[in-house]
Order: sequence, then C-alpha cells, then structure tokens
Amino acid sequence: MRIASKRILWTGALAIGANVLIAAPQTSTEAWLDQFYRAKLGRISPTTEALERAEAATTAYRETAAPAVAGPENPWLEQLYKAKLGRNRPTEEKRLRAEEENTAYREEATPEARPANDWFERWYKAKFGRNSPQER
Repeated sequence: MRIASKRILWTGALAIGANVLIAAPQTSTEAWLDQFYRAKLGRISPTTEALERAEAATTAYRETAAPAVAGPENPWLEQLYKAKLGRNRPTEEKRLRAEEENTAYREEATPEARPANDWFERWYKAKFGRNSPQER
C-alpha cells in the first residue's frame, strides 16, 4: 500500500508538472532563442512570427473610410450662386470643408509679398525714425 501511494503521488506530480510546462507562456529559453534569431538574422524567429501572424489574423480592426466627396451636382447653379452672392452655396461650402479636412498637406510659410517700390517706407523711416505702421 505504501508503494502504491508513492506511485500515485509521483504520477500526479509528473502530470501537474507536464501541464504547467505546456500551459506556461513563452519561457526564458524561447525568449533567448528569439533574441538569438534577432541578433543573428535580423528578424524574429519563425515561431514568434507565426504567432504574431495568427494574432493579427484574428484581431478585428475598425475600418475608417473617408466619406466620398463628390463635386457639385450642378456647376452652372454653383457659378450663378457665386456670381450673385459672392460665395458658394452652403452645401458646396460643406463639401469643400470636408475635402479640406480629409486632405493631408503641409502648410509652407510663404514670404509676405512686398511692393518693389518702397519709397513710402523709406520716407517714413527718414521722417519719423521708425518703421511705418504698414510695415510692422
């Protein structure tokens, strides 16, 4: 009876140990192997790559599609409205605003256009000793 109970205890310990090893996350040995792969080959190990691919395949991503911005339905009416009131129709302004928000651009600073004939600024500086209010 004593031998049978020892065998049962050892069998239970081995079964628990095997389950712990199987269910354990990436162990230090696998981390070392992944670091070795990265250092030697410059990429992750095939097992880690397969895990990442499987995770990415099962991950749900929200698709954010930009709203389709179409041109004006009636360009003649837009031209008439602009000629009559000096601005676009509210629907056209909304469309242009949406198009502007969805467009990625880099704003570049342009130098302020100055007249080639700057006699007034020179005269003002000579008379009052400071820049003109227009130049500030």
